[in-house]
Amino acid sequence: MSFRRIAAWLILAVVFSASLPFHVKAQQPYILAAEDVLEVVVFGNADVSRAVTIRPDGMISLPLIGEVAAAGLTPEQLRRQLTQLFASFLRNPQVAVIVREFHKVRVSVLGQVTKPGVYELAQGATVLDALAAAEGLATDAGLGEARLIRGQDAPVLIDLERLLLRGDLASNLALLPGDALVIPEDPTGRVYVLGEVARPGIFPLRGSLTALQALTLAGGPTRRAMLNRAHVIRRGIQPPQPAAEVTLATVVVAKQSAAGIQLIPVDLLKVIREGDVARDVALRRGDVLYVPENPIALENIALLLGVAVNASVLLR
Repeated sequence: MSFRRIAAWLILAVVFSASLPFHVKAQQPYILAAEDVLEVVVFGNADVSRAVTIRPDGMISLPLIGEVAAAGLTPEQLRRQLTQLFASFLRNPQVAVIVREFHKVRVSVLGQVTKPGVYELAQGATVLDALAAAEGLATDAGLGEARLIRGQDAPVLIDLERLLLRGDLASNLALLPGDALVIPEDPTGRVYVLGEVARPGIFPLRGSLTALQALTLAGGPTRRAMLNRAHVIRRGIQPPQPAAEVTLATVVVAKQSAAGIQLIPVDLLKVIREGDVARDVALRRGDVLYVPENPIALENIALLLGVAVNASVLLR
C-alpha cells in the first residue's frame, strides 16, 4: 500500500471521528484542605506575598490581613476572598493563588491484605489505589463486602467481587483523609477435621492440603478411629443426587440432598499402611474431614465385657 493511500485513509479516519458526538466530562474544581502548600502572590507587593501551608484548623496566616479560612474553598474562591481583604490595605491588588503541593490522603488498610498499615496516598486516591499500596489481597481474603469506615458514619459496604472481577468502577470510591478500608477474610478459606482425631478443629487452607495432611494437623487419629471409613463432606454446585442417608458405623454423618452436599470416601488406612497416595483426597475450601468411631475398638469391647460381667453377677 502506497504512502499516499495510507495518508488518505488516516485523513478520512480523522474527519469521520470529528463528525461523531464527543462528550467531555467537566472536571470538578479542586477543594483546598489541610496540609496543602499554597503560594499567595500579590503582584507588585513582594513583602506580603507568601508560601503558606493550610493548618489542621483550615486557616492560613498572611501579612496585613491575618488569619484567613482556606480549607473547603477552591483556589479561585480563596483568590477572590484575599483580593477583597487586601483591598482594605492596597490599591487595586492583583492576587494569585497557586497550589504548590497537594495534601496527602492518609488512610488505613486493614484485614486480609498483603501489608496492612497506614498509607499516604495522592489526592483523589480510590479504593483500588489503597489496595495497590497494600500490595493487593492476601491469600485468605474474601471477595465479599469490604467496609469503608469514615468517621462516625455507618460503614460503607464495597462489593469486592463486582469491583475486582466484574470491573464495576462504581464501587471504586474516592477516599478521604482518615478513612479505614477493612478487607474481610474468606469464610471458606479453611477446612474442618472432626470425629476421632486428637485435636478436632478448624485449620487454615493455604496452598494444597490432602485428607492425610489434615489428619496430621489434627494430631492424628485416636485409638477408636475407623480410618478406612473416613469421608470428606463437601458442599458443591453439582446436580442434586437422590436423597440417601449415609451411616458411618453407628453415626449418621449427612444426607445427600438438593443442597449439593457430596460425601467422598477416603480410605486413610490404606493411604497410611500401603502408601497408596492415589486414594488420598485433595481438600477444597470449606471441606469437612470426618473420621468415624470404630464400634469394635478395644476400648468399646472392654466396656461391653465389663457390662456383661456386672450383669452376670447381678443375675446370680
